[in-house]
Formats: sequence, structure tokens, C-alpha cells
Amino acid sequence: MKAFTSLLIAAIAASASAVYYPPLAPTGVEESHFAFQLKSFRQALDECAEYLQVAPESVENLVAYNYVTEDPSLKCLVRCAGINAGWWSVGGNNSGLHPPVVESYFAPACDDTCYERRTRECLSANVPQCHDDCTKAYQSFLCYYHQYGNLKSSEEYVPLPELDSIQAAVDCLLILRTPKELLEKYVQGVVPDVPETQCVYRCQYLAEGLYDGVAFNLSRVYVREFGVPSPQLKEPSTQVCVDKALAAPNCNECARFWAGHSCVAKYGVPNHTGNVLKVAAGLVLAQRTCNDEDLNPRYNAAVPPPAPAPAPAPSPAPTSAPPRPHHPAPSACVYNCGS
Repeated sequence: MKAFTSLLIAAIAASASAVYYPPLAPTGVEESHFAFQLKSFRQALDECAEYLQVAPESVENLVAYNYVTEDPSLKCLVRCAGINAGWWSVGGNNSGLHPPVVESYFAPACDDTCYERRTRECLSANVPQCHDDCTKAYQSFLCYYHQYGNLKSSEEYVPLPELDSIQAAVDCLLILRTPKELLEKYVQGVVPDVPETQCVYRCQYLAEGLYDGVAFNLSRVYVREFGVPSPQLKEPSTQVCVDKALAAPNCNECARFWAGHSCVAKYGVPNHTGNVLKVAAGLVLAQRTCNDEDLNPRYNAAVPPPAPAPAPAPSPAPTSAPPRPHHPAPSACVYNCGS
């Protein structure tokens, strides 16, 4: 009997020790819930080596020889890195090289005043349209590598592809419970200047990494608008305009953002965010069902607000009623309104 009891205790102990406890989450790791990414050129290159099954030693040799190669597979590797990092596109109106994006991966020398001209001349002389796509992407990269500046090792902003930008807008419209009437306006290409629109734009800029709740990142805005390169976005006067708008006393965070956005809205791709919302709103409307936003819309520009009902006649208060406690009205400043 004692032997059986000992075996039973041992079995229980063994089963207890076999219980799986998941490892603790690593500390110091931050996961972004926004849509944008940051990547170094080498990271984009190594990821593409996985996609294209290029041996690690071939990548190391390519880097060691300053990206000089006649191997077609390695030229296609550089093209893949361009697609991965957002500076090369295939198909559509923006097919080919995106200078504002690739520029961010290079640092010109401080005393070099001719790097832009040299790069343009190199592109004109070495990237003819008749080349295959891998060769064009590779030769374009070489012009920047040899003429524009030093290749950075830092992670740089990757502009969202169109589909990812639309998905971010869909998420914003759903998160903010944008009223149906306003969605219908967006689908028509109309963007009413109302508080709901200001908050939708703010959400989109947060998702794309262009605004962090405190300040605009104009370098990223410049990269995002690669379809219509706008050096004005990098000028000090634009930064001054944004800083002044954001510093104005305004307790409405969406309105504060909107004031800063007005400094950059005139540059880059016309109506960039509005065009994204046009597609996203159509997707949201297509999947909507009857819900509280439909029954109780918060936006309706066509219908004036109802007139307030007349106040009821006051009834005489009892002579012995105790005084009512005083509750001050809540402040209108409800967000980002420091003392």
C-alpha cells in the first residue's frame, strides 16, 4: 500500500511539473499599432534575399563590392529592395523611381552643393526606358549611391502603398463611428469642413506616421507626397507655419491638428487624403448594417437643428426645502489642454 501511495504521489508531482507556462513577453519591445513602417536599406535588402532565395554570401559580396555587379539576379534583388522600401513601383501612374523616397536613404555631404544635379544627369545618362525593370531600378540606385550621398544605415520612413492607406482609412472611419451621411459625402468626393472630418484626417495622419499627437513630421509628409514632389514641405517657413498653428490655444485636439494641416494641405498630391477617404468610405458603406449611427446620425448638414422646447413653468418650491448643491459646468477643454 505504501508503495502504491508513493507511486501516486510521484505521478502527481510529474504531472504538475509538466504543466506548460508560456514565457513572459520580452521587455523593451514596442509594437506599433499604426500602419506605417520604418526600414533600413539593408533590412529591405535582406528581406528580399529571403523572398528571392538569394544566398546570404551573395548579399554580403554585393555590399562588399559597393553594389557593383553584372549578375541579373542581384540587380533584381536591388529592385525588390526598392519596392520593399517604397522608392520603386511597378505599374500605375507612379511606376518607376520615387526620388523623394530614395533620397531619405542617403546623406549628402554638408559642403556638396551639386549632388542633385549630378544625380539627375546620371539618371538621364544611365537609365534609358528601353532597359528591363530590374536594370532600371538597379541603375537608378547606383546613381544615388555614387552621386547623391552616403547610404544611411538608419531606418527610414516607408510610405504606405495605396491599398494599405485605404485600409488605414477604413479603420479610422470605423473606429470614429463616422456618420452615414458624412460617408456618403466622402464617396461623392466632397469633404465637408466639419469636426468629424477633422478627426478623421487626424486619425489617418496618425496611422500613416505623419503626426504623433503633438507635432507633424514634415520629412515624412514630403516622402508620402512623392507623386508630386514638393520641396516646400521641407522649407523652414512651412515648419514655422505648422508650429505656430499647433501652439495656438485650442482645447479641441482635432481642430488643433486641422490648423496645422492647413499649412501642408496645399502641397503634394492634390486632395491626397480625400481621395483615399473616397474609396474607403465606399467600402465602409458597402458593409454597413442598421446600427445606432444610422438611427441617430451625428452629422446632417442638410437639416437644421430642431428648435429647443419651451422651458416648463417653475413649480413653487416648498419653504422648507434644503438648498441644492452647486455643480459647476464642465470645462469645454477636454483634451490636450495643459494647465
